Amino acid sequence: MRFKLTLLLVVALALAPLSAHAQLMIIGNDEKVTWDDAGKPLFLPPGKDTVSIVDISNREAPRIVASLPLMNSVFGPPTNLQITPDGKLALVANSMAWVQDGGAWKPAPDTKLYVIDLTANPPAHIATVEVGKQPSGLAINRAGDLALVTNRADNSISVLAIQGKEVKLIDTVPMGEMVAAVAITPDGKRALAVKFPGHKVAMLEINGQKVTYTKYDMPAG
Repeated sequence: MRFKLTLLLVVALALAPLSAHAQLMIIGNDEKVTWDDAGKPLFLPPGKDTVSIVDISNREAPRIVASLPLMNSVFGPPTNLQITPDGKLALVANSMAWVQDGGAWKPAPDTKLYVIDLTANPPAHIATVEVGKQPSGLAINRAGDLALVTNRADNSISVLAIQGKEVKLIDTVPMGEMVAAVAITPDGKRALAVKFPGHKVAMLEINGQKVTYTKYDMPAG
């Protein structure tokens, strides 16, 4: 018997303007990974992944409003997708691509971040932004004009400017070690990035859309 992992991510919620009172949830569905009876992962050919946009305004009767054919990975959750504070855009980082090695498929670091327009009816994929290798953690500031993406395989953080429906890479911040997740403080002036497996939390300063690594790392468990 094989157990297929179809439900990957359920972490992004926002009041989005699909309708006057729509509350949306993003779900990433990875259809490429299964496990055998012994718990060994098995890698299947790509092509069936989706990102679902679900209207959960009625909690007793959630409704799928869009199912977008976008590759996404079980190796990236739960922090690799977010909805902007105004509910107009969703960002989804695809951590791993799928490559063929001989006759077998296997994961390899990807560099893609998808931009989804939640104001469209139905919601639609409108752009793909190239970021660093294996984008994993994603954070958007409260102003909704800046996003940070941690790139595990690049030891870096991508800085993205958000203006309307346009998302653009404006800088890459070297971090010296693998970074897995990131969070922006409520005042938008600092960010904290998890250095994994170094068991440290790095501090960054934010001045407008300029992001600087302070070189200060806090020890963590």
